[in-house]
Amino acid sequence: MKKIQFALVALLSILITKVSNAGEMTVTGKALATYVTGGTDASSGKSIGIANELDFTASGELDNGFTWKYQVQLDDATTVNDDTRLEIGGDFGKIGIYASEGGLSSELAYGIGALGVGNDYNKLSSGADWEGLDVSDYGNIQYHTPKDLIPFGTTVKLGIAPNTNTSSKGLSAKESGTVGDYADGKRLEQIYIQSKPIDGLTITGDVARTAGAVGGTIQADDGASANLSAKYTIGQFSIGYGEGGYQDPTTTGFTTVYEKEYAGIQFDANDAISVSYAVEDLEKRTRSAMAAGDTTTNKTTVVNELQSVQLAYTTGGMTLGLAQIEEDNADFTAGRKATNTIASLAIAF
Repeated sequence: MKKIQFALVALLSILITKVSNAGEMTVTGKALATYVTGGTDASSGKSIGIANELDFTASGELDNGFTWKYQVQLDDATTVNDDTRLEIGGDFGKIGIYASEGGLSSELAYGIGALGVGNDYNKLSSGADWEGLDVSDYGNIQYHTPKDLIPFGTTVKLGIAPNTNTSSKGLSAKESGTVGDYADGKRLEQIYIQSKPIDGLTITGDVARTAGAVGGTIQADDGASANLSAKYTIGQFSIGYGEGGYQDPTTTGFTTVYEKEYAGIQFDANDAISVSYAVEDLEKRTRSAMAAGDTTTNKTTVVNELQSVQLAYTTGGMTLGLAQIEEDNADFTAGRKATNTIASLAIAF
């Protein structure tokens, strides 16, 4: 694995030594304003929020014909500008270096949502890290196969995060990450595959694992996650289905496994109006360590059920949206319900 990392870095270093003066700078983004009513039994209320996302992108061509792209993203997810990427592309495919970017997890690739895919859009369940592993959570390097190399429009992406200590996220050049407890493992490896075998059908999957977990206050297990989904569009209708699983390596004294199942349908009445319905079941299974004198382990299972109905109207670069989201056993708390109504205004530029 070290040899692979060295080869990728060496190749990238050779490529960027011949940068041409030709290039361009663009700024794109989206402003999103929302009015939210509802919530869980523990925290009901109303709120107005504005989210913004700006992408500053520089791109050009090397004098050997290869292309390059550098991007910095400003958003409200963090107080530092750590969402960056540097990519070099050509007939060989693409090599990219990312900080808090380049996500390869496909848990939302079933792709149903007039405004956004289910739980990713409303972010109701915030009390548990059920999504799984993704190299974009850390500084990472990737290789992407070129288009049309593999039949059926198949794309393969390989990624590795060599240091999963959270303080190593978004480092400036020449900085080194600090040594921590590596609760998620010392490194993270991930593969992403997407194929389009017939018109309208897209199949997407990913597998990720950590390696080198360290014991102590955490259990010395490595984590793993996998997702597989399909989306099929025919005419004005789209249907999607997906499943996934994730073993959390960071829990103390017990094992936590998440299993996910998604399904939904979307109808695009025309270029302006879309409506969707989706159901997501997120199962959390926890098994505690066997205490001295016990003959069995203590097991618990909770299923977080989510239903979302969404309506979107788009005109020009503006989208008006209305979403109704209902949850049972919200945040994997038995009997806890949540109902949110979200009215939104989004402007893309």
